[in-house]
Amino acid sequence: MLYVIDDRSLIGVNFPQTNQDNQNGDRFLSERFMKLPILGGWHGNNIPNLEAIVAAHPQVIITWDTPLLNEKTAKDIERISIPSLKVNIDDSTRYPEVFRTLGKVLQKEERANALADMAQTYLEELQHFVRSVPLAERTKVYYAEGDLGLQTECDVSFHSEPLALAGGNLVHKCVQNSVIGMQEVSFEQVLIYDPEVIIVQSPVFFKTVFTDTKWQMLKAVQNKRVYLVPKTPFNWTDRPPSFMRIIGAHWIASKLYPTRYPYSIQEKVRAFYRLFFQVELRNEELKTYFSL
Repeated sequence: MLYVIDDRSLIGVNFPQTNQDNQNGDRFLSERFMKLPILGGWHGNNIPNLEAIVAAHPQVIITWDTPLLNEKTAKDIERISIPSLKVNIDDSTRYPEVFRTLGKVLQKEERANALADMAQTYLEELQHFVRSVPLAERTKVYYAEGDLGLQTECDVSFHSEPLALAGGNLVHKCVQNSVIGMQEVSFEQVLIYDPEVIIVQSPVFFKTVFTDTKWQMLKAVQNKRVYLVPKTPFNWTDRPPSFMRIIGAHWIASKLYPTRYPYSIQEKVRAFYRLFFQVELRNEELKTYFSL
């Protein structure tokens, strides 16, 4: 979020700019951002490099406000005595508010307000659409993670929130109990779920799912309704949760309800990237990066 408001405000990043969940940054992100040092962070398996953070002389540290991390983060922040601000990125509906808050902190209110306005519009459009789909007609969706496709997320989890926001009926019913998630499931359990749609994180799994005789037993595979999450320049759904969920949830809704979704997802993506990344997408880029 800080990057799209003003990348010049950043003095370091949590993890490498190019990784399994962030791709093609050279096309969409600034040269300055791509060269920023990696200072670590508190989410997932990351460990902050406190000495490097102090040496970088930040005026403020923006942290992820989540009950699963707050205690650990607060202890480290107290040790280095640098002002900090917690923002909630678990709940996509709060992103407009977070953009406006960060805009004030960075003294970039005009830019942040423009981003917040688009985020609010996209979220309200999605909420209005999802309300039009009766509960009994919500599409059953499985969120496949890991190279075998046998890790997933609870339906009540910030990791799977974009799928729920898109109106999906997530088949794996449980409550998240760790910040990492990645609940282990058996293929037999997935077979019982027999989802109508599968949203996939791993390109390794995506390459094999249509030719694997076991997975071919599933309705979603038989009907070619298995979709790989775009990750350009950041993951559209998760790891970590970010403002990309705003467009990611629209993309998921267009896959869950192809005859009901009332917008052109191509134009939604174009407009989003034009404002957030200041990039004009060409037709071939929609296909190359997003399979649209």
